[in-house]
Amino acid sequence: KKFVNLTIPQLTCVIAPQKHKYIKMGRGGGKTTILGYHMRELVRQMPKASFAMPCSTFSQALSRTLPSAIEGLEMFNLFQDVDFVVGKSGKKFGYEMPYQPPNQWDNIIHFPNGAIFQLVSQDNERTGRGLNSYAEAGDEAALFDPERLFVTVKTTNRAQKEVFKKCSLLGSEFYISSAPITKKGKWFNDMEKVSIANPNE
Repeated sequence: KKFVNLTIPQLTCVIAPQKHKYIKMGRGGGKTTILGYHMRELVRQMPKASFAMPCSTFSQALSRTLPSAIEGLEMFNLFQDVDFVVGKSGKKFGYEMPYQPPNQWDNIIHFPNGAIFQLVSQDNERTGRGLNSYAEAGDEAALFDPERLFVTVKTTNRAQKEVFKKCSLLGSEFYISSAPITKKGKWFNDMEKVSIANPNE
């Protein structure tokens, strides 16, 4: 067994019951750990489901999002090319296929139980076209354009399966980031007001 010690802020993020989480943490606060935990929970709860993972650009995806996701998953004993594959289908390794397999796999993280994360780049709307996701999760959210996020990701978070109706993370939103340093990230700060107005959600 491996024990992962969480800080109080990390533990707060993990046990919070709300379906929509917008988490602002300082640098070094452990965002990667929380991202890995949340990804693992999505995969565990919903086998063969598709999840949207937005990124501002594919360059950001390759330099920040993927490395953070991979490192976070490793903290919970999920290792690349053993417990998941990146940029390809794991079918030849005996992986289950998702309910809706993608046409291209170059922007996919594929897990043995058929669950996938699809990287959706805001600089290329085609990457999210046709996606029906069961949840969404994003890192460095302060870099996202809120209007593009709505068009490319939030409108896809609509998939439903009877088998998942009791899953606490079905239809969930999970965004984590350090504090915004430009006006572009104002929307992320504004989510604090939304959360105060709707604490149960």
